[in-house]
Amino acid sequence: MSAALNLSRISIENNASITPQDISNARAQNQILEDRLGSAKIGRFLEDTKLRRYLTYIFSFIIFLWLAAVISILYFNDNVLHLNLSENVLITLLTTSSVNVIGMMLIILKNLFPQPINKAE
Repeated sequence: MSAALNLSRISIENNASITPQDISNARAQNQILEDRLGSAKIGRFLEDTKLRRYLTYIFSFIIFLWLAAVISILYFNDNVLHLNLSENVLITLLTTSSVNVIGMMLIILKNLFPQPINKAE
């Protein structure tokens, strides 16, 4: 109940008058904030670009290693190591490696070339 009494004493009226100096100070502060926001956006864009470049190199290297391993297994299956893997195992190996390579490349391309978000008009 005492909180309600304290709230009733609050005045909504503004006793201080706004001077032209206050308006110019507010505009200057607003410009400073906009400049800092712009700098932050540019910094974030540069960091995102650098990170995307590194991830692209890493994923490309992983895809290369993965394909090299699959080709090695296929080649050495009967020639050098005599692994004697069945046809079902080889088909599964080729299928999963193809899906993994396509999936990784889609992720890389989707990240490098994002679609713009269309806002509701």
